[in-house]
Amino acid sequence: MLISLKVLNFDYSNSLKEIPDVSNLETLEEFSFEGCSNLVSVHSSVGFLPKLKILNAENCPQLRSFPPVINLPSLKTLGLSGCSSLEKFPEIQEEMKNLEELDLFGTGIKDLPCSFCNLSGLWLLYLEENEMYRIPSVIGMMPSLFICKIELGGNKGRVSGEQEEGFHGILTHSLPSSHMQSLFLTNCNLSDDFFPLAVAWFPNVISLVLGGNNFTILPECIQQFRFLVVLNVDDCEHLREIRGIPPCLTDFSAVNCKSLSPRSTSVLLNQQVHEGRSTHFVMPGGRIPRWFEWRSRGASISFWFRGTIFPYKSLCVAILLKHDILSPPLQVKPTVTINGNQVQFGRYGLMGQLFIFNLKRDDYYYEAPHFKRGWNHVKLSYEAYYKGFEGKVPSESIGKEIGMHVWKEESSSIMEDIRFTDPYKMTQLIIMMIMLSIAFPNHKNHPLLLQTCIGLWTLLFLTHTLFLG
Repeated sequence: MLISLKVLNFDYSNSLKEIPDVSNLETLEEFSFEGCSNLVSVHSSVGFLPKLKILNAENCPQLRSFPPVINLPSLKTLGLSGCSSLEKFPEIQEEMKNLEELDLFGTGIKDLPCSFCNLSGLWLLYLEENEMYRIPSVIGMMPSLFICKIELGGNKGRVSGEQEEGFHGILTHSLPSSHMQSLFLTNCNLSDDFFPLAVAWFPNVISLVLGGNNFTILPECIQQFRFLVVLNVDDCEHLREIRGIPPCLTDFSAVNCKSLSPRSTSVLLNQQVHEGRSTHFVMPGGRIPRWFEWRSRGASISFWFRGTIFPYKSLCVAILLKHDILSPPLQVKPTVTINGNQVQFGRYGLMGQLFIFNLKRDDYYYEAPHFKRGWNHVKLSYEAYYKGFEGKVPSESIGKEIGMHVWKEESSSIMEDIRFTDPYKMTQLIIMMIMLSIAFPNHKNHPLLLQTCIGLWTLLFLTHTLFLG
């Protein structure tokens, strides 16, 4: 009966210490021994089961001996995450086309063999919280790799010369990867030498997450990332200068970049960087740029729009927090309320001191109720939480200022339909002046009365403009 066995499961068998010879189980398709806390060795025959599709050895912390060579042409799933004592990844004897995703999170693996590139169908690779001290150069030879997440653990906190050698090895032994689009290299001790190599090596990358690294400059050459949309440099505490911005960049995050110079921040705040793009920038910053025409102290801003369609595509918002509330990190979620009803809210995002975003982005949810044809009142505010803590943070206690800019290219007449002073109160003031003129038709004979009315009107107008708008 065992000869025709297709599924074999030993999950969470604490008494299991080794997987014996299974070479006679040629029909086996699923083999799982996840969570076997005392498992030490797996027989080499497990690496040569011709019909095996699923091999799951996750969370076996004592596992040290795994098949040194595997040839599993049918394999679709390989689970090794959590095998903290496993130091070597097996050699891949022949091409394996069916394995598409591989998670090596929390293993003791220190490097990947050159034959790793025989996983020709692999498009997603996780190498986080492991014992690697450098980025494996073989990832550059992966023909289909699309998303790669790497976090080095074996040499955390120190700049490693081995790291740069690893990248030079990539460039001299292989061609640039044309498929890599999302690359996560966090806490990898990357220095300033990384960017020239990466531009040559990952020319088509769309998302680049580089948090917790040691580089000091974003050089001019990053403008050669022609397709880069997302760039994250959170917790790069040595980053001082920004000398270039990729042409398609819309998402940029520099939370906790304490060394970033004011001059570099001003590069990020240039209006041309945001014009024509749905930007989402989080960064240090002591002020809202001057091109935000309307501002309001505190944690909310009000305005009015005319018509039945909310002009969210034309609105760019800047949120500035008080400088002394950035530890622990904050998460904020913008909200939009129209005529007293909440109609829009954004996702929660990690917050630096300054946050610039456009309401027309896809990640801001928008309902389209029927608005009245006249003037509709809008209040834009935000909810805030300290990351990792429950309960809201009162936005009034952290908010310094909110600014708003209207992109006029969205509509040539947009400024006629948006007001930052209450149009109804303005109408009331005009009516009052007309009524005063009617009530006192001979005001020329009463100059003191005329001066009093003009003074009252002026006072009301200024009060409304400066304090109520």
